Amino acid sequence: MNVGPNGFDGLLGDLLKAMGGSSSSAWFDAARALAQSVTTDEEAGFNPDPVSRIQLEQLSAIVALHVSEVTGSTVAPDADPVNRTAWALAALDSWRARIEPLVVAAAQAPTIEVDPEDTTTAMLARFASSMGPMFVGLQVGSTAGHLAERALGSSAFPLPWPGSKHPLIVVRNVTQFASDWSLDEDHVAAFTLARELTAHAVLARPGTAARLEALLAASTEAQMRAQQSLLSRLTDEDGPEDLTALLGDPERFLEGLSGLEGSLDGPEHDALNAAVTALGGYFDEVARVVADRITGDAGQLAEAWRRHRTGDAKGDEAAAALFGVDLSRPRVEEGAAFVAGVVERAGFDSLTRLFKDASGLPTPAEIVAPGLWLERTSLPSIDSGPDLP
Repeated sequence: MNVGPNGFDGLLGDLLKAMGGSSSSAWFDAARALAQSVTTDEEAGFNPDPVSRIQLEQLSAIVALHVSEVTGSTVAPDADPVNRTAWALAALDSWRARIEPLVVAAAQAPTIEVDPEDTTTAMLARFASSMGPMFVGLQVGSTAGHLAERALGSSAFPLPWPGSKHPLIVVRNVTQFASDWSLDEDHVAAFTLARELTAHAVLARPGTAARLEALLAASTEAQMRAQQSLLSRLTDEDGPEDLTALLGDPERFLEGLSGLEGSLDGPEHDALNAAVTALGGYFDEVARVVADRITGDAGQLAEAWRRHRTGDAKGDEAAAALFGVDLSRPRVEEGAAFVAGVVERAGFDSLTRLFKDASGLPTPAEIVAPGLWLERTSLPSIDSGPDLP
């Protein structure tokens, strides 16, 4: 038997034996366990108390009336107060179907020619195939856990949550945000509820949801095509000789196994990001308008939220990147500029065209030219959205 570099064959063999009985859901179990571990350490038994629940319910009823008036759509006053752990686990349940294709891709090892005497490369192929899904789970679980430390509600990034009946409000994070920015907690709660109730209502609309799901599917396919697995790098012309260098770079090693480090560039990602960017800007603007109505002046609150979104938001960006969504500062500002441009040209009410039907979401060309979007959406009737690039 040919012993691989640094006696690695024995370790690989032991790992493969240990993973021999892993189930197809092992990656998801790992994700949930890690997310819970990340959040539980800081929860210290924290849960929204009955008083907080009653106050949120009462405030939600008031906010829902304002949101309905501002958006022209009936919005249900339903929101569930949760802790960080519950939010993270609910997020994982929602993400599972979308992450599954990436898990499958991580488990598919390419067929390679192997020297019969060279067991290292063959074992690396089996190792990557077995461990790839597990590392996907660990990466996704870590991302959900850390995002739960910042998210005020379900729409941390504007994508539908399949199976979610009500938006979730992370009470501890609302309290922390108010404290960090020296704001009234009730005002922050009203702003958060306005944004979450709006997002939940818009993202549940059949046409909008179907369009976003189609864009997400195209983005996921692009990510899968762009993935470079660990095995691909190990089985190029350099072969196992590259193993030592790879093991000296843990970040590259883990990324290679998970295969989730794909670029956010490309026409499929551009189409998805144009839609998500516009919706995020709209949700922010509705929240500001409603908070203005309730508090009298939400300027400071809206500015704090803008800085929160565009500041230390690596966790938000990492989570969104799993789906090909870019939440970097330029994208957030692009969404705000689009909304401002539409309001300046045609008034606030014209923004409801975003979710009137599947054609309402802007294209990559329109997100930077709101006039083009207004011109297209002013046409009498368009039954379907623009074709994907």
